[in-house]
Amino acid sequence: MNTRQSLCELANSRFLPVWLATFLLGLLDAPVNALLPIYVEVELEASPLLAAGLRSTFLFLGGCFAVPAGYFCDRIGIKPTYLLGVTGTIAAGAVFILHQPVWLFALCLYIGMAAGFSTTASQAYLIHAAPRTSMGLGSAAFFLGMTLGSAIGSRLAGQIADVYGFASVGVGVIIGVFIVITGMIVFMPDISNRSIPAEETKTNHLVLLARPNVRLLLAIRFLPTCYWGTATLLIPLLIYRASHSLTLAADYSAVSLTIAAVTQLITGRLADKFGPRRPTLIASSCVAVSAICIGIWSDSVAGLFLFGTTGAAAAWSVSTMMPRLIDAITGPLEKGRMVGMAHLAWSLAMLGGSLWGGRAVEWDAGLPFFVVAVGCVATVGCLVIFFRRMERQQVIG
Repeated sequence: MNTRQSLCELANSRFLPVWLATFLLGLLDAPVNALLPIYVEVELEASPLLAAGLRSTFLFLGGCFAVPAGYFCDRIGIKPTYLLGVTGTIAAGAVFILHQPVWLFALCLYIGMAAGFSTTASQAYLIHAAPRTSMGLGSAAFFLGMTLGSAIGSRLAGQIADVYGFASVGVGVIIGVFIVITGMIVFMPDISNRSIPAEETKTNHLVLLARPNVRLLLAIRFLPTCYWGTATLLIPLLIYRASHSLTLAADYSAVSLTIAAVTQLITGRLADKFGPRRPTLIASSCVAVSAICIGIWSDSVAGLFLFGTTGAAAAWSVSTMMPRLIDAITGPLEKGRMVGMAHLAWSLAMLGGSLWGGRAVEWDAGLPFFVVAVGCVATVGCLVIFFRRMERQQVIG
C-alpha cells in the first residue's frame, strides 16, 4: 500500500476526530510545557527546582492515574475517559493566572490526574481507530498532530507572554479548551468495549508484567524518556539564560517540534513499509548521541538548538513506534491496560528526568545530559533483545 492509499484509508476511518482533538489539545497544553520553568524563574522569582517540583507533581500523578484510566477505557469506553482527561487543560491555563504556590500545587495535582486519563484514552482510541495496515503512518500522524499543536502553541504562547503577559496566555487556554470539549462531545464517535462480556476483560496488570516482552517494552519507553524529561525542562531555560529572550526560548520549542513532526511522518511510513526495527533502533541511537552533544555544548545557543532539535525528532520518532509495538504484543482486550502501563513508565521517567535536571543544572549545565545519555545507550540494547524475541515469535516485521 502506497502513502496515498494509506492516507485515504486513515481519512475514511474514525481516525480524523482523534487527530484533530490531539492537535488542538497539543496547542493548548503547549504553554505550560514550554513556559513553566521560565514563568517560575521570571514571574515568581523562584528556583528552577520549583518548576521541576511542579512538573514532577503532575507527571507522577499522570503516570499513576494512567493505570486506572486503562481499566476505564477497556470497561466503560474510551470517549468518556478521554473527555474526563481533557478537563485538565483548564487547570493548565489557570497555572498562569493564579500565582500563589498553594494554588499552583493544587492545579498541578489536577493536571496530573487528568493527564493520566487523556493520554491513555487518546492512544487507546488511536489503536482502535487506525487500520492495522496503516498503523505506522497513523501513529506518526497522531503524534504529528500533537507535535504541530505543541509547536504552534509554544510559538504563540511565547509571543503573547512577551507582549501581554502570562495571564493572557492562561485565559486563552481556558477559552480554547471549552471549545474543544464541545466539539469532541458532538463530533467524536464513541469507541467502547461495553459489548464485551465482563469475564473477558479480566486480564490484570500483573499478568501483563509477567511477560518478558512487556517488561522490555516498558524499559524502552522509560529510558529515553528520562532524557526527554531533562531536555524539555532545561533546554528552553538554558537558551533563555544564554540569550535573555523569551521569544527565542519559545522559538526553540516551535522549531524543534516542527522538525520532529516531519521526522515522525517519515518514521511511520518507513515502519509500515519495512517494519519498525530499523527506524526504532536508528532513532534511539540518535537520542543517545544528542544527549551527549547537548552536554558538551550546554552553553551555546546554536548547539542547544541543533542537538536539542535532533534529540526531539529522534525521541518523538521512538514514541511514534509505541502504539504499533503495543498492538503487536497485546490482545484486543489488553490494549487499554498496556497503554496505561506504558504511560506510567513515561510519567515516572519524565518525573525522574525533570527532578534530576532541575537539581543537577545548579551544579553543572552539561551534567544532567551526560547522565541520561547512559540510559539512552541502554535503550538500544533493550531494543535489540526485544526485536529478536519478536522475530522468533513471528509477531512483528
